[in-house]
Amino acid sequence: MALIPLGIAIIALISSLFSMYFTRKEFRMAHRPFVWAMNYGFFDNSKSTIVSVPRRVAFRVKNSPAKIIRQKILINLDTKNIFSSDKKDFVRFPDEASEWSFDIGAEEFNKIIDQFHKNTSKLIRIISTQYTSLDGGKIYYHKLEQSFNPADNSWKDIKTEAD
Repeated sequence: MALIPLGIAIIALISSLFSMYFTRKEFRMAHRPFVWAMNYGFFDNSKSTIVSVPRRVAFRVKNSPAKIIRQKILINLDTKNIFSSDKKDFVRFPDEASEWSFDIGAEEFNKIIDQFHKNTSKLIRIISTQYTSLDGGKIYYHKLEQSFNPADNSWKDIKTEAD
């Protein structure tokens, strides 16, 4: 007779532990920051169109503040690196109406485009971001690879990786 309540208690304990595990996992996913990179552009009211700004990269943060451990931007002409930026240890906060951006600078970007036009090579931009929540913990990443399309003066996504 005492075995039935004991069996029920063990089953309740096991189901509670499973429930706690999945609740904790879902809580972490719901409260972690999400950071990603994308093309920068603005809306031109006079032409009612979006104008691409290929020398600039926009970044967004959603859900909760993020500590950016490392943000690396590379531009390669085929396999040769022709531009590199590596920034570390800064914090960004989520905001529905804002983003932060990285700008190469018009003169330097024009030099890159001139090199691209002189060759028949591929111009590839690789943007990688490693980040964590403000309290530390798991390190997340986002990596975006793009190729430059001179026909519409913009970057096209090749590959995206994230966790």
